[in-house]
Amino acid sequence: MSTVSAKLPLRQVVAYGSVGIPFGAVGLPMAVFIAPFYAEQMGLGTTVVGLVFMILRFWDLFTDPVMGWLVDTKPSRRGRIKHWIAWSVPLLIPAVYFLYNPIGPPVSPYWLAAILMAFYIGTTMLITPHQAWAPTIARSYDERSRLFMWREIFSISTMLVLLALPSLLAQTGGVDRAHQISIMGWILVVALPIVIAANLFLLPDPLPDAGTPKVDFSPKAVLAAIRQQTLWRILATEVFIGIAIAGTAGTFLFAAQWGYGVIELAPLVLMVHFIAGFAAIPLWVWISKRTEKHIALRTVCLWSAVTYTFFLPFSLMNVGMTGLIIVTLVSGVGYGAPFVLLRSMMADLVEAEAAKDGQNRAGLFYSLMSGAYKTGASFAIGIPYILLGALVGFDPAGENSEGTVLGLMLVFVFVPVTAYALAALLIWKYPITRDIQAANADMITAGRVIDAKGETGL
Repeated sequence: MSTVSAKLPLRQVVAYGSVGIPFGAVGLPMAVFIAPFYAEQMGLGTTVVGLVFMILRFWDLFTDPVMGWLVDTKPSRRGRIKHWIAWSVPLLIPAVYFLYNPIGPPVSPYWLAAILMAFYIGTTMLITPHQAWAPTIARSYDERSRLFMWREIFSISTMLVLLALPSLLAQTGGVDRAHQISIMGWILVVALPIVIAANLFLLPDPLPDAGTPKVDFSPKAVLAAIRQQTLWRILATEVFIGIAIAGTAGTFLFAAQWGYGVIELAPLVLMVHFIAGFAAIPLWVWISKRTEKHIALRTVCLWSAVTYTFFLPFSLMNVGMTGLIIVTLVSGVGYGAPFVLLRSMMADLVEAEAAKDGQNRAGLFYSLMSGAYKTGASFAIGIPYILLGALVGFDPAGENSEGTVLGLMLVFVFVPVTAYALAALLIWKYPITRDIQAANADMITAGRVIDAKGETGL
């Protein structure tokens, strides 16, 4: 068994997890509300919005690795992480304000692209360092899952509030969609500095030990680090998870309205999906504690792949609101857990690589992970929207035939089912088990002790 300390103070776990609040505000609500808002109310259409979101997400394929390099090689005098997280706030706040408070309609696609670019750079400055922090804060196999579980709990809680907000505001009267979007933006603007302050004051951010080798970012070293199969297994799984989750979010309001006849209450029905995922996360983490993380992950992916197929026959049976709630609840049980388990598994991989050569490339690895999810999420908005606009002929603001609605439902179901099935296959045989992680942790701890005595290195 590992001799590494296993239990983190609750205040530190909660502080780390609280960053899930802005994550929750800028994640699925972007796909559920912002993309449809710009496509419909701002007059850009699904094809243009899909292309803008997809193309700009590829910008992150450049900025994420750069951010990872900065995290791994440019610490401040007080640590590796905190200064990067702090600097994200002054960039994110104005970007969020203008994204959620557009001047229009109409809105220029170039204006949307410029605001999204600033927004994505700010989120990269926050997300990549924050995730790279986890292997340092949590040193044991299951404690990493606990850390990311709390972050996901905060994230889903925020999403639940934001998903309920439009319907609640609509019931009060006089609050149109533009003002609903604006209120969401203000929630994020207020929350950001508060949760960042909690992280800066409550969490440790140690500098690398004096005897730890400087991280080598030469082309040869980086290529050697990213060539390994285990890393690409995680990254590919992350891409497919991003496609499944964001693809569902970006088209759910369309599917609810045209496939089930649910319009105003659709955001509240979507809440059922997240409530189910919120409630089930501790179950999946418990399963990972009793087995292995990759076993729990492949099980949850298979569950989601099977249950998402239910959306199509239920819509054809004209079951309306009741049927939509049932299938949304059942499929939602798998939501959330992949985020927790995959990020915890990446922390184990960072540690395994550090045990080999003493070099902590958490920034690089988590930047690649962020890029993988964003790539999947951009495909998830771009591909369905392009298919709906160019192939199916779906018009969100007009009339649609029965054949068009069937095409909508096929796109809505086919994208997440395929993605979850591929994710389950990719992660089926994952090499870093509980015992291997414990051995790696003890090796690193022993190496640090020896270095402190000035005798040798890892």
